[in-house]
Amino acid sequence: MREKFRDKIRDEFTKQLNDIGVTAIVSDRDRSEEKVGNRMMRRSLGIIDLPNEDGPIKWINIIKQDRTDKQPPRWWFYLGVPTDKPLPKSRSVNIKTKRKKSFPLFGKIIGVTWKGQDRNHGLATKLSNDTETDNLAIGVGNIRVQTLHDEFSGWSIEIDRKFNLTRENWKSLKRVAKISIDSIVYF
Repeated sequence: MREKFRDKIRDEFTKQLNDIGVTAIVSDRDRSEEKVGNRMMRRSLGIIDLPNEDGPIKWINIIKQDRTDKQPPRWWFYLGVPTDKPLPKSRSVNIKTKRKKSFPLFGKIIGVTWKGQDRNHGLATKLSNDTETDNLAIGVGNIRVQTLHDEFSGWSIEIDRKFNLTRENWKSLKRVAKISIDSIVYF
């Protein structure tokens, strides 16, 4: 009976990853990575491991906020990019996309810029000047890139809504992760 009502977005996203050629495995529950992005009134649906992935993204955490009487349910996807290089909290990065529209609120998206705490590393400028990253943000939604320091040391790439994964999207997400890792040189 519980299986009938369980949110299956993690299973669906794992299938999308496998369909585009990325080996994805649904992980066991209660891992420390499930805490990434899990805030008040939200819950983790679990981790998807990417064991054979040649890119920097090694796991994905899917977070859900259940619907209320005033808003529909929401999902967030956190892509984990581990690193063994030290990431001091005093130099932490937290930037996100700001999508420009042709007409406020209802217009078509015409461009993307990155804003937030860059700590003068140049990461926001690099991502703003990258057309492939702009196309990704236009296609999938708002993106946030931040450093993580507690149980998990590395980078997190957050996407704030459900989306259909394509090969081009995955290639662009790996590009964002690679650009983020390369900015560690500035630490």
